[in-house]
Amino acid sequence: MGAVTSLFGPLLVSFTHRFHLSLPSAGAALSVYFVGATLGVLPGWLGLKRLPGRSVLIFSLVSIVLGAAGASIALPWSLFLASVFLIGLGFGALDIGLNTLLARTALRGRAHRLSISNAGYGVGAVICPLVIIVINPNNFRLLFGGLAVIALVLSTLNGGVHAPPLRTEPMQLEITRMKAQRRPILVTFIVAYVLYVAVETSASGWMATQLHGVGYSESSGSLVTAGFWMGLAIGRLLGGPLYHRLSEKKLVLGGLVLATIACAVAYSDALAPYAYPLLGLIVASVFPMGLMWYTTLCPHDSDGLSLLLLFMMVGGVAGPAVVSLLVSQVGVHVVPFTLAVYAALDLAVFLSALRFRPLDVSGGSMSATTT
Repeated sequence: MGAVTSLFGPLLVSFTHRFHLSLPSAGAALSVYFVGATLGVLPGWLGLKRLPGRSVLIFSLVSIVLGAAGASIALPWSLFLASVFLIGLGFGALDIGLNTLLARTALRGRAHRLSISNAGYGVGAVICPLVIIVINPNNFRLLFGGLAVIALVLSTLNGGVHAPPLRTEPMQLEITRMKAQRRPILVTFIVAYVLYVAVETSASGWMATQLHGVGYSESSGSLVTAGFWMGLAIGRLLGGPLYHRLSEKKLVLGGLVLATIACAVAYSDALAPYAYPLLGLIVASVFPMGLMWYTTLCPHDSDGLSLLLLFMMVGGVAGPAVVSLLVSQVGVHVVPFTLAVYAALDLAVFLSALRFRPLDVSGGSMSATTT
């Protein structure tokens, strides 16, 4: 998942050459990918409610196989975008599948599981830009073919996953009855995650283009993109230990304060190559610790988590799309400014969540857990 997400940013310039497009038009690949990811959450969510988690993971990976294979051989831009959409569809289902399953595991050690698994996302996102440098961005078809093979292998390795369908969880019925109390919490976290995803996807998707636009080479842009994802991976590996020293609230809010500053620093052409890797390190804990925060406020709410992961994909569509529009009107220097605005708004929304108290879910038995 990390490799796929970090793939498009460093390749936007190569797309313009291969398909004879303008840079804003090539940026449509990012938006199409996240439209697919947004829609992919729906079959992922419905699958989790009715099928074992293992089946959802296999479906998601096979979708990525088909999309990546199609992108590796597509000649017209329209067919390439269709393949990218299919990759996004698999990503969305896989994203909601993995994070929902991990959030259903036992509370003891849950923060470590969420942090480490999302660190794996960061590791994949580091490796992909480095591979792009090695194989040359113009040979991106080889990379898509390699991702198809990897996803195919992974689709055969889910035999040990035990995850009952969500409809078997009796505690979900209890919290669903508390609609009036849950609704403001859920809406607040949905908006917060839309803004967070806008920060992450817009930064990873446009930092290489910004650097290239101010005189850095394409390889430098790929290295900085890899540095961003390396920072994200390291930060998430540290998330579990930090959780025992700091609360999930402090990790989320502190990360967004520093992220706003880092985005502002990236406005400097000289400092941008250093600010973006630092940004990855800073925002790393926002995603997993935000999920911990939500599960603390709304325990056993698998449906709420699914809705949260569904709607947050809007940030992956709207965030880069707004940046693309502004770049076409103003130029690449608008990228860090827009990121800073996203981060500041996200901070404000998460701060508003401090007014909530955990819901008192009583009665019923313990929820089914994933192993």
